[in-house]
Amino acid sequence: MKFRWEKKYLYWGITAFAVIGASIIFYLVLSQLPAMNTFLGKIVGILKPVIYGLVFAYLMNPILRFLERQKLTAWGERVFPDKSRKAASFSRFLGVFITLLITLLVLAGILWMLLPRLYESLETLANSLPNYFESARNRIIQFFPDGSEAETIALNIFNSAVTFVNSWFNGEFLSDLSSVLISISTGLFSVVKELLNIAIGFIVAIYVLVSKEKFSAQGKKVIYSILNIKQANTIIHGFYNANRIFSGFISGKILDSLIIGVLCYIILTIFQMPYKELVSVIVGVTNVIPFFGPFIGAIPSAFLILLIDPMKCLTFIIIILVLQQFDGNILGPKILGDVTGLGSFWVICAILVGGGLFGFVGMLVGVPVFAIIYMSVKGWVERSLKKKGISSKTSDFRNILYIDSETEAPVYRDSKKD
Repeated sequence: MKFRWEKKYLYWGITAFAVIGASIIFYLVLSQLPAMNTFLGKIVGILKPVIYGLVFAYLMNPILRFLERQKLTAWGERVFPDKSRKAASFSRFLGVFITLLITLLVLAGILWMLLPRLYESLETLANSLPNYFESARNRIIQFFPDGSEAETIALNIFNSAVTFVNSWFNGEFLSDLSSVLISISTGLFSVVKELLNIAIGFIVAIYVLVSKEKFSAQGKKVIYSILNIKQANTIIHGFYNANRIFSGFISGKILDSLIIGVLCYIILTIFQMPYKELVSVIVGVTNVIPFFGPFIGAIPSAFLILLIDPMKCLTFIIIILVLQQFDGNILGPKILGDVTGLGSFWVICAILVGGGLFGFVGMLVGVPVFAIIYMSVKGWVERSLKKKGISSKTSDFRNILYIDSETEAPVYRDSKKD
């Protein structure tokens, strides 16, 4: 009996082998996850200046593009009238220098305005904590009936909180001077190291901005060398869309948060709120996080104001709610538009997943990253449906029960029977 070889058995064998191999690799990855996290952490630590540089270059690129649209290249042509390459290089170096100068001046101005005020607010808070605690204790005693169980529970909770705060400020870590010195030296070393990484990051950003077209061309060259033209075009188009979503979302959100922080400071000044500088910075920074940001910033801010005046705390909560509504319904859509194309449900999922995996940075970039994934999956689904001759409009599927496999016609739900 002669054995007939069929290609389908080879395909089945290769598929089974691939599935088993992928399962083994997946198991090994899960089993070595702590070691991999440590290894990846070391790699990220080594590449941190480069990562900072890429982030800085990405954030400064809109300023450079704006300057170059203002006929900055004409300056290079005046200096090198007969040498186009040198004229272009001179214009680019000049644009990068002005961009870096503007960025550093803006950062220095913000720090010069905020740091003294923040220091004063924190110093006042630290000095006034005992008085705030005593005032809060008196309010608890006045609010609950004398000797009641509710008063006892409230006072026990309050005393535990006071004990924790006092021990944190004045207690255990001051008893061992050597530990304090080690902590201080370690902290100073970390701060200096981080500042050095940031400084090197600015240098990397300069190189990236100067040669951004060259890096882009090299990336396209590699993609077209590996993939066929259709696949390469799809990848490059995806990068263009990702850049559009990221740049629009990040720059728009920073501007939106800056405006909200300034508005918060003005309103708190009008209502004579305490710690208005500190609270405005907290609200502005946390507002970068979509959806949950205003509430995350409002909780510690409201607690600070509550220690001084409960009525002002209530007023502050109302102010934050009004600001959040203004930002969510007027200012945010005006600045950002529909950059991400995500619904509210997917925004919440993206923030929760991003924050759970990568903390604050994950909450910030989770929405644009998920928007890119959502856009890619949506494009793949629509192309697949188009090949099968099926409509890609979501509204056309609302009343469809199924599609008949023989006639390929949709079978709709009978609304009378339902």
